[in-house]
Amino acid sequence: MNVSLTINGKTVTVPDHYTLLEASEKLGIEIPTLCHSPGHEPFTSCMICMVHDLDRDILVPACSARVQQGLNIATDDDKVHDSRKDTLDLLLSEHVGDCEAPCHRICPALMNIPLMIRQIRAEKFHDALVTVKHDIALPAVLGRICPAPCEKGCTRNQHDGAVSICLLKRFVADWDLSRDEPYLPPINPSTGKRVAIVGAGPAGLSAAYYLAQMGHQAILFDDHPKAGGMLRYGVPEDKLPRDVLDAEIEQIFRLGVAFQGNTPLKDKVNLQTWLKEYDAVILAMGAKESEWLSGLGLQASNRGLVIDRDTHTTSMDRVFAGGGLVSSSKMAVRAAGHGKTMALAADQFLQRKSLRGRTLRFNSVMGRLQPGEAHEFEHEAAIHPRVEPSKAGMGLTDHQPIKEAERCFHCDCRKPESCKLRLYADRYKSSQKRFRTGKRPEFERMVQQDIVVYESGKCIKCGLCVSITKLRGEKFGLTFVDRGFDVRVRVPFNETLKDALTHAARECIESCPTGALSWMNNEEY
Repeated sequence: MNVSLTINGKTVTVPDHYTLLEASEKLGIEIPTLCHSPGHEPFTSCMICMVHDLDRDILVPACSARVQQGLNIATDDDKVHDSRKDTLDLLLSEHVGDCEAPCHRICPALMNIPLMIRQIRAEKFHDALVTVKHDIALPAVLGRICPAPCEKGCTRNQHDGAVSICLLKRFVADWDLSRDEPYLPPINPSTGKRVAIVGAGPAGLSAAYYLAQMGHQAILFDDHPKAGGMLRYGVPEDKLPRDVLDAEIEQIFRLGVAFQGNTPLKDKVNLQTWLKEYDAVILAMGAKESEWLSGLGLQASNRGLVIDRDTHTTSMDRVFAGGGLVSSSKMAVRAAGHGKTMALAADQFLQRKSLRGRTLRFNSVMGRLQPGEAHEFEHEAAIHPRVEPSKAGMGLTDHQPIKEAERCFHCDCRKPESCKLRLYADRYKSSQKRFRTGKRPEFERMVQQDIVVYESGKCIKCGLCVSITKLRGEKFGLTFVDRGFDVRVRVPFNETLKDALTHAARECIESCPTGALSWMNNEEY
């Protein structure tokens, strides 16, 4: 028997055994779910799929509520939106784990440091170099002079010393430069757009590197005869050998970036010419230039030029600014991060897209380690102390990089892109702190013979793995233990994860809506 109902103002006719979720899918309407999986009976535990029965003015779970003749349903009105946000905030309040590792979040260039480390550990040095250069244009340079703020955020720093992130980055960059044909990133077809970059220091060089990859012609202007800015004229050569600097700059020029040195930058005529002849202008000079630029109509404060922090746009149309002009920080890695952000924003402008700069996603943050938690991370990490170079000022050599990479705690999530909890937290602007009170639950990690990892603090008790192991006839499987707020998913009778998942591991991992169950060696993250 068929019934007709209205969903979001559209009428649909479906068999009377359909759920509201199935009826919505027939209309192409997506309803978020966490505990639902086709082929399994509704568990109705997460409550993220609630929809609004407008006639009765109540919320009902779409995954289990059956269709009825004449129903009038809204799937994403204000009442539904608020309910879903409340649900997510509650789930996140007891979530124990980081979406992105602290080192990743704290890096001014937002480099995926954990991925680089895993690739080095697997001796995939080329892949590691590609990961680094996705976010850092001058890794061999920064590997020598960066003060390594990422290492201050490293989870292992709270235990027995941070992973030597900066030296690992230097290692793969030096390895690449030593090859006959160092890595060059792919370049998009030419857009015909031209961007003037004023200042050839770390911010300007970084902006040029990424604009060239996007298909734009980048022209660097500088008042010195050679590119490098403060890297060349402010950093002693014993700290930054000029052959290393020259080699990395040459790699940027090989992408088609042009350089015009000995060009006066404090010149009103030049600025007017750049604005007239180029599609966009990026200002990447030093801090001392901000006062002069303010006299040309660019808004400035006592801290430098005033910009939109997300897009680096200035008060002048088509003009972007970064580096020392807008920040008192002297870290080259921060200037390099500015360069990439300016390139992204300039590209969006040139393609007439909405200006947004970098898109920052929701991040669950576990916080500082509690007593005993470091042991949980050591299930996957080597326990030896931090590896130091053979000589002061030297990099890691021979087996040292791999040995140091083995110390990583792997504190980032293994499902950063497919985790539905994070996806919906982004969508509904969720807060992890809204309902959190007191001490967070303890971090726990279980490992099955270097294959499967279970992190209970990321489990939302959706029940899918419990249902799957039961249906697949696992001898022990997984089950719920304890009651109320203390309920957890566990292997019964204190058996091992290996005993629980003898042949249902893949289905459990693929069905898990978060990073609670995952493959140990997952190429996705």
